[in-house]
Order: sequence, then structure tokens, then C-alpha cells
Amino acid sequence: MSEHQDAAGCADSGELVGLFRVYGHRWEIERLDPGSAWVAVTRNGGFVQVIAAHDLDELRAELQKAEAEGP
Repeated sequence: MSEHQDAAGCADSGELVGLFRVYGHRWEIERLDPGSAWVAVTRNGGFVQVIAAHDLDELRAELQKAEAEGP
């Protein structure tokens, strides 16, 4: 599910909206397949960073860590 798709069918839609609010301007966030991993991708010039997580709580923690570390 990308930020451009409707999150209404997602059980975690409130948490997903919160992630988009905080990280959506820097990261592309989507779910690969229903019941599968969540991924976040950011690009800074030629540098691409990808984060994969089993759930949105884990994704949020990994995004926080990545933001603290910087590019």
C-alpha cells in the first residue's frame, strides 16, 4: 500500500497515517503483499536506502533510527 493508495482497508490505517505524516515527505512507504513486509525507501542523490519490517511498529523504530543516523 503506497501513500497514494487508500489506507481504509488496512487494520493499521491510523498508525500508517501517522507514519506518512512524520516520514512521508522523505520516505516512500508501502506494504509488499497483504500480510507481508512493510518497506520504506528514500533517495538522496545516488544513495538509496531501503528498510523492511514485519509490522508498522518495527518500521517506525527503524525509520527513527535511520533518521537519527542521517544519510
